[in-house]
Amino acid sequence: MAHHPVDTVVGIDEEKPSATSHIDDASAPNAYHDLYIDPVEEQRLRRKLDLYILPVFTVGYLLMFLDRSNIGNARAAGLVGDLRLHQYDFNAGTSLYYITYLACDIFSGLLVKRFGFILVPISVVLFGLVTLVQAWMTNRTGFYLARVALGMSESFLMPGISYLLTRYYRRGELTVRFGFFMVVAAGLAGAFGGLLAAGLLAVGKIGSLQGWRNIFLVEGIITMGIGIILLFIFPDDPERTKYLNERERELAIKRIYVDQPQIRETKEEIDRDLIRRGLLNINTVGAIWLYCCTNVTVQGLGVFLPSVLRVNYPGASNVRIQILTVPVYIVAMVVTLIITYLCVRLRTHWYFAALGGALAITGYGIWVGTGPDDAQLRYAACFLNMSSGFILGPVALGWAAANASPDTIRAMVGAVVTGFAGFGAVGGLWAYPANTAASGYRPGNIFNVSMGVSCILCSTGLMLYQRRENKRRDEGLRDYRLKKGGIEKLGNLHPSYRYIH
Repeated sequence: MAHHPVDTVVGIDEEKPSATSHIDDASAPNAYHDLYIDPVEEQRLRRKLDLYILPVFTVGYLLMFLDRSNIGNARAAGLVGDLRLHQYDFNAGTSLYYITYLACDIFSGLLVKRFGFILVPISVVLFGLVTLVQAWMTNRTGFYLARVALGMSESFLMPGISYLLTRYYRRGELTVRFGFFMVVAAGLAGAFGGLLAAGLLAVGKIGSLQGWRNIFLVEGIITMGIGIILLFIFPDDPERTKYLNERERELAIKRIYVDQPQIRETKEEIDRDLIRRGLLNINTVGAIWLYCCTNVTVQGLGVFLPSVLRVNYPGASNVRIQILTVPVYIVAMVVTLIITYLCVRLRTHWYFAALGGALAITGYGIWVGTGPDDAQLRYAACFLNMSSGFILGPVALGWAAANASPDTIRAMVGAVVTGFAGFGAVGGLWAYPANTAASGYRPGNIFNVSMGVSCILCSTGLMLYQRRENKRRDEGLRDYRLKKGGIEKLGNLHPSYRYIH
């Protein structure tokens, strides 16, 4: 398979691409298979996509992460006592969010493919409304209902964005884009959420509301307002988007064909066999497990970081605790941007997935092996822990998307990986029960160490499988698939398709 040079997001020095050669596929009915792509024109298009489309994705994901994780800031500000929640009620409520998200995620992804990407900004408005309503919660029932509604309304965003990325970018360009919008958004949401929460707690009353209720009130209004704007500016499919002129739209579609000459059309009809393949293939299953590991850290620590820091600094004020969360997110964001850049430059994923696991082992191991007197060392470990989770997310999702074909499977990747990985988020939430706070949440830290070990094993196993499969295709051992019919839907099973590992 031809090696296509990869680029990075705008702002990072780019390697000048070489011309893409003609694709010899006489059986292909679509003329795009035989057209040459001017490298200068392609680079210009990539820059435009990075400048105009990627930031829109980043804003959407930032709002989702902010509205998902602000429950942790509210908890540190007294939500549990005000709602009269019992020992495990908070964990149960936050788990309901992920269970609902998992139940809706795959279905939502297929709805986006069927009815269009407008469902994504609509979902932003809806989960902004749910966030706003949480400012008036008064009891456990309201808390549970709000988390269920949030899971349902947010289930469209990640599958939709993941799918749309695969419609615009080549396989080798995906991971750094996932890294950019996921990590920048999550980092800014974590940092901005902590600062905003600190400011809103210091304000006092806003109307009849105060304390943690101010967090939901203001962040809900912000999300709804931006969501309404996204209704008008969110990009459509390359064939119809208003961000590109006619020539650029043609080039964007052509890039998908040239990158994957095995496909015969960019969007085939959904059928049961493709859905089954989207759910049951080793590349997706491996990515699900890696994303489970990242969810244990990012979602668990994202919600409980203020509580963890409260154990570390028992005498600190609520405002100081919120501020201490900010550098953790910023450092994790910078580290992960560097890693995803290297991931695409070196055209490999498994090294960096294993690195994420190693950071988790180190960071959580420090918490296991130290005590309350080592507050600064434990705080430093939080940087390693968050970085490990941030790294694994885009690497796992980019790895899966880079090896997903045809279009229906690409549409399902984001939904399947992020949806089933919700089990990891639930595990992360239950890793920090309140009755283990006195031990520095030791059981949860040991659990995270074990997840780090499993990350290294999973990424290594997936890499070995893909290398072996590529070798078998080089030897012609998969050519029999061409004789079975249905070649247009083979996608990643096509004998000429090579996995990126």
